Amino acid sequence: MKYFGFIKEHDNDKYAVSIKDLIVDGNKENPHRKEVIEYLKKGELCVPFMGCVENANDPNFNTDNYDDDYFIAYISISTDGKWYWPDYIITYLEKYPTMRIDKDFINYVLRNKDNEIKLSEEDILKLEKLYIDKAGFRKAE
Repeated sequence: MKYFGFIKEHDNDKYAVSIKDLIVDGNKENPHRKEVIEYLKKGELCVPFMGCVENANDPNFNTDNYDDDYFIAYISISTDGKWYWPDYIITYLEKYPTMRIDKDFINYVLRNKDNEIKLSEEDILKLEKLYIDKAGFRKAE
């Protein structure tokens, strides 16, 4: 499994990238951004968590001055069976058109954008367990 869109300010995983490295002044909008967003929206909910994430690009992020109106998305992980992504990445990509997008993921989306994402309940449960085990929430059995 591969991982896309995990932001270090929300996730401590080794594959997470800081928001400061993704949203950089002077970046141009990626010409495939809309296709990536459409693909992400087709994903299957795989790991539902409780809670929301705040906009890590907001100057008041992680301060006592932060306003609850700046929550950006619910915490949950979706998948297509090959990649995992946090659902909050969709909101970030919509809000910040010049946000950097992983080239490997763009190439994958361009090859697979017309394919239907259809996973069985059994597949989703296996992928959920795999994600939870890899993320270190519990020991693998």
